[in-house]
Amino acid sequence: MRIVVWLSLLGLVYMLSASCTKDQIGREAILTGRVTAADTSMYLAGVKVFEKSHNKLSTTTDSAGYFKLDGVSFEEHNIYFEKEGYEPTVFNFEYNGNLQRPIITEHITMKKAGSDE
Repeated sequence: MRIVVWLSLLGLVYMLSASCTKDQIGREAILTGRVTAADTSMYLAGVKVFEKSHNKLSTTTDSAGYFKLDGVSFEEHNIYFEKEGYEPTVFNFEYNGNLQRPIITEHITMKKAGSDE
């Protein structure tokens, strides 16, 4: 009798873990991209990239201007880009969870502070 109970519990745990994993597929995305200066098209290192309303994700661009935010949940997001000497930039997008391969790549351009470009 104990063996039947244990096997039933193990089966239940397996089914619950499998269904949770299946439900999570496609629920999060990876936002990647590159940040450049509008006036020179040079890649910007050290740009603070963050999302503060939902997941509170953050990172900084590397020496080649690349960034990666992992774990972006499905909903609407405002991604902020800040660097001293440049005007703050906001990128708005909505991830609906329906991507086959959930990687979103964007090119962000930042203007120098006080420029009229």
